[in-house]
Amino acid sequence: MAPSLVITIFSFLVLLSLSNAATKPRAFIFPIKKDSTSLQYYTTIQIGANSTSLDVVIDLGGKFLWFNSAEYFAAASTYRPIRCGTKLCRIANGVGCVFCFLSPPVPGCTNNTCSDYAHNPFTGTLGYSGLGEDTLHVYATNGAKYVSPHFPFQFSDPVLREGLATGTQGLIGLGRTNIALQAQLASSFKLSQKFTLCVPSSGDGNIIIGGGSYNAPFQKISESLISTSLIRNPVATWPNEKIGNLTVEYFINVKSIRVRNKTLSLNTTLLSIDKNGNGGTNLRTVRPYTILHTSIFRPLVNEFVKEATVMNIKRVASVAPFGACFDSKTISNSKTGPVVPTIDLVLQSKSVYWRFYGSNSMVKVNNDVLCLGFVDGGLDSITSISVGGHQLENYLLEFDVTSSKLGFSPSLQLSDTSCSQFKAS
Repeated sequence: MAPSLVITIFSFLVLLSLSNAATKPRAFIFPIKKDSTSLQYYTTIQIGANSTSLDVVIDLGGKFLWFNSAEYFAAASTYRPIRCGTKLCRIANGVGCVFCFLSPPVPGCTNNTCSDYAHNPFTGTLGYSGLGEDTLHVYATNGAKYVSPHFPFQFSDPVLREGLATGTQGLIGLGRTNIALQAQLASSFKLSQKFTLCVPSSGDGNIIIGGGSYNAPFQKISESLISTSLIRNPVATWPNEKIGNLTVEYFINVKSIRVRNKTLSLNTTLLSIDKNGNGGTNLRTVRPYTILHTSIFRPLVNEFVKEATVMNIKRVASVAPFGACFDSKTISNSKTGPVVPTIDLVLQSKSVYWRFYGSNSMVKVNNDVLCLGFVDGGLDSITSISVGGHQLENYLLEFDVTSSKLGFSPSLQLSDTSCSQFKAS
């Protein structure tokens, strides 16, 4: 090939690349993978001058990005501490100011630095440290690469990583804060603060931030989502994460619960958030299964067992941590999984509900036993219902943070698809 032609082609590719980078993106996309051992969901990010690639656990109710990485530490030439009293510190809503006199300063030890608590929701561990910023490299849904130049995060102590899925190095938050992933990308690129979450049961799902259109049949599904309000718990009860909550989590207003269209007899005061922050229903990707206050868990199990018996499903000995298990040979299958009693979370009216079929309500513990995938959270559970990852899988979930609305689809399996097939168009 002639040198002049090579130069021409190269120049064209450079111009095309610059043109893509200069074009405002419609939305950004991040993969979601599921770790089969820990049942945690994680994504991959690229950060810093060397585009260090990190796997980080996804926390739908998390405050911000935190991680610890030797590879990033070794190449953190563009890391900048967020100074106390600055605009970005106010945006981050930092808690206090740290002073660290290591010379030269390094990520995790800088002087006069805006600070906050990083939180590990699996162990309850808190890490108090300074916040910093660096370039976050992100991909738009059209494949073009962009840079968010001032992305805030915390470089945390290695101990904070305990309990995370093997190979992951931190956690990325999608909660209702100004420095969560979706908030920062919306601010940097003038996008709407919306994100779509499609949690896979296997294969790869995706997070799409900023809206946009989806591949078939998801675009059609997205046009008829069920809508409900996102509410906030005004009281933070952390750091005791195992029974508490953060005010940045997403809550929905569950009014009642049905099993096979029969409404449970419950103490409905548990379904509302009281003045002390007790009660309510939140959505948690960091919980493998839905956790229920004992006063909700017991009626649910009892009614489910009763209705399963009517369907000639045989109960067997329970397997921890589940409260009701069944002989899988007495359960038939359909495209929505095991044919068992449906469970509905009823929202603002009886006609608006989130329905769980067998694929989301049942857990296979061995070849012979299926268990009801809901867990007893005890009588001291502050949040009455925490909808966990297993129940979130294979639903299209659109979070409009600005409007405080959640749109959710029926089970994608009803449309013969799943989150592993969800992409942008």
